[in-house]
Amino acid sequence: MRAYHTLAMTLVMAAATAQAGTVTVTTANDTIDINASTATLADLPGPDGKVSFSEAMIATNNTPGHDTVEFAIPPAEWTLQFAYPGRAVIRTTGGFYFRSFDDVTIDGSTQTAFSGDTNPDGAEVTIYGATLYINGDNSTLRGFDTCAIQLTGSNGIIEDCTGTMNITVFGGSGSTIRNNTGGTIKIDRSNDNIIIGNTVTRVRVLGWVGGGLPATNNRVGGPALADRNYITGYGTHDGEGYPSGSTIQIFDATDTLIENNWIGTTPDGLSSGSNASTAGIGFEGENHDTTIINNRIAGILGIGQGPHAVGYIAGSAIRIYGNGDGITIQGNTIGLDANDNPILGSVTGIYLSNYFSGPPTDINIGGTGPGEGNTIAGHLIDGITVESPVTGAAIRGNAIFMNNGLGIDLRPASGTPGVTPNDALDADSGANNFQNFPVLTAASSDGSTTQVSGQLHSTPLTAFVIDLYASSECDASGHGQAERFLGSIDVSTDASGNAAFLQSVAAPAFAGEVIVATATDLVAHVTSEFSACEPVTVAPPACPGDSNGDLVVDFDDLNEVLANWNTSGGGGDVNGDGVTDFDDLNEVLTHWNQGC
Repeated sequence: MRAYHTLAMTLVMAAATAQAGTVTVTTANDTIDINASTATLADLPGPDGKVSFSEAMIATNNTPGHDTVEFAIPPAEWTLQFAYPGRAVIRTTGGFYFRSFDDVTIDGSTQTAFSGDTNPDGAEVTIYGATLYINGDNSTLRGFDTCAIQLTGSNGIIEDCTGTMNITVFGGSGSTIRNNTGGTIKIDRSNDNIIIGNTVTRVRVLGWVGGGLPATNNRVGGPALADRNYITGYGTHDGEGYPSGSTIQIFDATDTLIENNWIGTTPDGLSSGSNASTAGIGFEGENHDTTIINNRIAGILGIGQGPHAVGYIAGSAIRIYGNGDGITIQGNTIGLDANDNPILGSVTGIYLSNYFSGPPTDINIGGTGPGEGNTIAGHLIDGITVESPVTGAAIRGNAIFMNNGLGIDLRPASGTPGVTPNDALDADSGANNFQNFPVLTAASSDGSTTQVSGQLHSTPLTAFVIDLYASSECDASGHGQAERFLGSIDVSTDASGNAAFLQSVAAPAFAGEVIVATATDLVAHVTSEFSACEPVTVAPPACPGDSNGDLVVDFDDLNEVLANWNTSGGGGDVNGDGVTDFDDLNEVLTHWNQGC
């Protein structure tokens, strides 16, 4: 019986494979002269001798196996050429049959092969007046222009579409949206999808946590250049003229990765892509474990207009408004154009604010490992704003400079900007617990290391890490920003909340620079504002082989070595090993007649 069963299954599969095939759409009219319930590919064409797109969908849905729909619509049938020049426009009065329920490849690029490249700016097939629904798993749509697509099946591909495409992935999982141009790509309660290589105005990753349907494990971009999306900016002006809109919207999502995209600019990275976008990446709802790495986010500046919003401006490259946890923001360039000029800033680089159901927590902005720090520059107010009662934001290792406000501003609930003074025992509460900043008293550099002294007054009996930065100038507040991360030192407060430090880090500072510092409580996961600036004193560089300190290696140094030969603790010990010997002689001869 098992043998008969296997044979029967083989025959069924062979029959299904045999029935699968290719159908070519030959008319732009929405004619249906076949049986919509039973017609298969074998029944095409109908009595009129032509195949409409509706008929192709009906037949592929009724034919088992993976089918392919191709296009060869004569240019004589192309309508609406004033709106869609050079394109075969498929029109429908209802669009009911513009749906696939079986796995299918719908290949609009075949129209180009038939009629030539009649639309040099894009594809040659468009749908007018209806949405195309792709409900079957393992389906592919390719080479359409200026239409609306909704994919509900799993493991689908939508690629090489052009114009003002709007693509929605609703439900299902595992689909890839790649190499398209257009308006909006929306992931709606769908998981494990990949969005790569597109040039669009916005991307939305939407879930529904309350209904148990978060959008999970979706990826926008990737590490390769071909993975990069150019998401140019989305926003609208309301009736009063106020701008609003997120270029990437993340709502009720988990395990979202945003990597290596250009967000908010024209594709060349030199201009703003929208005058109404107010968030480059906007968080709303409840989100968990979001990673934002290696993106360029710039040009996010919504500009008000008439009748009542002239002069109004708003915008943040990253706006975290929503609850949840686990947000990592690393390696991004924020506010700089493609030439790394800080001329496309927002009002604020990164803005963290409260949500009605509670603030976000466990946020990492930057880091001290290679490539983890963000570059945040050119913003009209702050580099980073943390607004009460948001806490749990560690801000480390970033280059924050040329912002008109503070580099890091921990604000009260009122939103009042400015330096928050240190308080006794760091007992206050608010944004990042209003973590006290260090007070620096001296800074010096010898050309290879930088030594800093100061103290931190904060929570008693607590371990902190002090991050040190060099900058070319201070803010008007007297506090610094952070052009260059130098290194970190560890301190612990005593029972009175005090920790003094005098330590060096293995990075140089230069003449004319100032040193600033932050304090981070790694347990509470909070970072302070930047300290007041401390000018750096730069010592002359050490001069190898220069025994007498006159900054040139000559006979005077040679004579001093020979005069103190084989002695300890005397002159001529140019390498500092405690004895004058052949090592010192070689040092002098190696650097002979060199100056410092």
